[in-house]
Amino acid sequence: MRFTKGFWIALGIMGLLFVLPTILTFGAPAYDGQRVYGFPLPFYSWGGLCYSPDGGRMCTFISYANLVIDILIMAGIPFIVNFIILKIKK
Repeated sequence: MRFTKGFWIALGIMGLLFVLPTILTFGAPAYDGQRVYGFPLPFYSWGGLCYSPDGGRMCTFISYANLVIDILIMAGIPFIVNFIILKIKK
């Protein structure tokens, strides 16, 4: 398979979209007490005010399914863009 410039541009954009929300909300715990990682589906959350069964006030959430879906979306869209560009060129 040939990779076009569009593939690499889309991969870079998707990489930024995957990382940028985490970077932009890095200071969020100062305001709401919670950090959320992952775009478009949050796969990891730490902190916040919630009450767990053991009496703790800090909550942690991790979803491996959301992480896998995020990675598939991040990798899949550039392949779709590449496929469309190659079809248009023919």
